[in-house]
Amino acid sequence: MSMPSLQAATTARAGRGRQYWEQGLAHVGQRNWIGAARAFRRAVRAEPADALYWINLANAYRHAGDHARALAAVQRALALDPSQPLALRLQGEALAALHRYAEAVAAFERLEAGGTREPDAMLQHGAMLQALRRPKESIDILMQAAAIAPSMMSLHAMMATAFRDMALEKEAIECLKTVLALDPGNLQAMAHLSYEKRHVCDWSDLDHEVARLEQALATTPAGMARLASAFSLLSLPIDPALQLAAARGEALAATVGARELPALTATERQARAARRPRIGLLSYDFHEHPVAQLIVEMIERFDRRRFEVLLYSTGRDDGSAIRQRLTKAADAFVDLRGTSDAQAAERIRADGIDILVDLQGHTRGHRNAVLARRPAPLQVAYLGYPGSTGAPYIDYLVGDPLVTPVQLAHLYSEKLAQMPVTFQPNGRWRPLPDATRPMSRADAGLPEEGFVLCAFNHTYKILPEAFDVWCSVMREVPGSVLWLKETNGQLHDNVRREAEARGVGGERIVFAKAVSYAEHFARLALADLFVDTWPYNAHTTAADALWAGVPVVTLYRNGFASRVAASVLHAAGLGELAQNSVEDYRLAILALMREPEVLAGYREHLAVRRHELPLFDCELYTQEFETLLTRMWQRWLAGEPPEHLLAG
Repeated sequence: MSMPSLQAATTARAGRGRQYWEQGLAHVGQRNWIGAARAFRRAVRAEPADALYWINLANAYRHAGDHARALAAVQRALALDPSQPLALRLQGEALAALHRYAEAVAAFERLEAGGTREPDAMLQHGAMLQALRRPKESIDILMQAAAIAPSMMSLHAMMATAFRDMALEKEAIECLKTVLALDPGNLQAMAHLSYEKRHVCDWSDLDHEVARLEQALATTPAGMARLASAFSLLSLPIDPALQLAAARGEALAATVGARELPALTATERQARAARRPRIGLLSYDFHEHPVAQLIVEMIERFDRRRFEVLLYSTGRDDGSAIRQRLTKAADAFVDLRGTSDAQAAERIRADGIDILVDLQGHTRGHRNAVLARRPAPLQVAYLGYPGSTGAPYIDYLVGDPLVTPVQLAHLYSEKLAQMPVTFQPNGRWRPLPDATRPMSRADAGLPEEGFVLCAFNHTYKILPEAFDVWCSVMREVPGSVLWLKETNGQLHDNVRREAEARGVGGERIVFAKAVSYAEHFARLALADLFVDTWPYNAHTTAADALWAGVPVVTLYRNGFASRVAASVLHAAGLGELAQNSVEDYRLAILALMREPEVLAGYREHLAVRRHELPLFDCELYTQEFETLLTRMWQRWLAGEPPEHLLAG
């Protein structure tokens, strides 16, 4: 990112600090930022009333990665000259690096109010508004910046994200088309364009998009695949080895400027061996979110005689009941908002965390740069990202024999740590439909008669091959309907047009609007059968359906994301509903649509045995997870490197 020239701004300086300033500039020319900071510190000690010397010092700290000191220095500059544009710019950037988003926004607002309108600073302003979940304001700023610098690709890319957050997918698509017009080889824009189009079930040119992405990933030099979005690729039929390459690139990006913390001394190792291991869980999603819902009961059940459990939160406090449960359940709940990556890593190290469990991977809000600093002796990927992180700083990936079979270990950079049944924690926290006040089909917008196929996955997971099957079985079973989740208001026409092109009337597609969690389960129970997507399966959504008594038919492939529903079904005693070919998937759905007694048997199995199925037995799951962590820790205590920890 460009910065105004500090040398030009200070060439007229004179006085006792000048010699130190000149020494600092010499270090800057050599990109020796630590040496520059040392010289500029002497300059400000000599002349503490010179705002521009403080700015020089702040900039040196910024480049050295010490954002807390950069902020302190720039605050001194602003105390001397409150409207100095470069100081306001550096203040905003330091606050952004410290994840103090609201304060960063205020700094950028002051900068712009003073008449300085630099597109790259405005981009950061927009990014901070995005982080605060204020997408409309972000778009307003970014559009102003784009009027100044219409060919700046990153502005259009950021606007695409903001439009998506407002469920304006078509506008996001146009922004990404602009990025590709400016840079036709932009891997990230290619991946995101396909992703946004799939949010509205726009499958035009999908095969070509997949082929271009595969070719680009296959020919991109090692480490440069970070320009692709690893998460958006999981829902495309792309070779898992290429998905791993993209993940490696993103993981590598987090190491830039991240110095690993020193290894533990022999004395520190001995001290840790003499106490209970401390488990830290790092997440942006410790609020009303599927990850928090899945994990909360397990945290509550951890055996505190064997472990200490600390939660490190980097996301918002929404005041929800689940946030309060997590706060109460942990031995310590640490809010890392407002800390730099280095500060967060140092806090985790100071807390003596032995096994740091990351719940994000390459999902939104991740803090991979914290993990890249190696604050814990063992670091584990778990639950939040359904694939390999590609990160050399992650030792283990928690899976199970179905989602991460050892024969597919070459698709993972981590060592596999298998739970014996399923990697997914659940428990019995979900609400049950109220039998005394059941929701009617009319209440849910469904026809009173006819078979209901439910596909409540997010629409970006739906690909034409699955939709072909759904329409095929609907043609064979008159009166059946397809029930989809309404993830945005722009997808209706596309979906109905695709159905009609396959011989199914558009009126047979029903969209489910967002409702409360309790209403969702009451409504879900009205479905006859849940039909899954691939290569990105239903995950929490599959367990939701089974809890509501609705059988799930899935199809599995080789990637983690495409094997989760099979794992969930296995844990529910319905492993035979997981298929490995499109035709078997189609026939399994059709058989259940035509054989009501077989379907009724599956539904009864779920209704009667719901509370005893391994899938929902969180007490047993927690014990098994504790055993897995213990195996990891014992290897480390014995001085042995991470190795595959297989179930059984």
